[in-house]
This record gives sequence, structure tokens and C-alpha cells, in this order.
Amino acid sequence: MAIPCLCSMAPRGLAPNTRLNNGSMALIVVQNTSRSEFIKHLKRYTSEKNQFNFPFVETYTVQEVKVQPRLKSGPDAKENVCLNAEGNYPWNIDGDLMKEASEVHVRVHPQLIDLYGVNTDDLESSQVTCNCI
Repeated sequence: MAIPCLCSMAPRGLAPNTRLNNGSMALIVVQNTSRSEFIKHLKRYTSEKNQFNFPFVETYTVQEVKVQPRLKSGPDAKENVCLNAEGNYPWNIDGDLMKEASEVHVRVHPQLIDLYGVNTDDLESSQVTCNCI
């Protein structure tokens, strides 16, 4: 995430320490946990508590990241197709399923657009309240 994504459902935001103007993004890694513990993590976004205070959650500040799926191996594995135990494809990117197992490369390109507006740090110290930022 490259922006905090503050809203009424996530008052601290999905990635509270991100800023649109610093050329980085937050990488949030959740791994090796049960479904019930993962749901506890997700529910924590709706409160003021720290949603990253779980042993299975790691956060990193990065400028780019490459993610590769684990390919299914064995005699019945089809070339370049990766299905998990439930038969789902490996990536769902903005609602689009990627049916082929491929590397996903995400990179921040700083200063490609000019933004005009109020700095969110200035808003935190003011009396103005707004849920749209």
C-alpha cells in the first residue's frame, strides 16, 4: 500500500505509516496462521488498536517487491499452473484472477504525477475532521 486508506471502517487506515509523497509503500505479510487468528487481525483494522501486533504479521517499508507463487509439483502438475488446495488460482489482483502462475512485480514510481491538496500531517493537528482522506 502506498497510502494509509483511512476511512470510517478503518480509523487508523490499512497502512497507517504510509505517505503518498515519500516514494515508498508498506508491504504487509501475513503467514503461517489459522483462519481464526487471521480474522482477528482483520477485525483489528476497525478499531484504534494496532492491527500489526500479532506474531504472524510482519510489515516492511519498500520501494518495490516481487512475489512468486509456489508451483505445484508432481506428475499431475500442469506447466505454469498453480492451484492451491481449494483449487483457486494464485493471484487475485484488484478483483481479476490471474490464471497462470507468474511473478508479480510492484514498484513505486515517485513523482510521476503532481498532487495538489492538504498534507494529511497538517490535518491531524487541525480542528478539521474529514473521513475522505
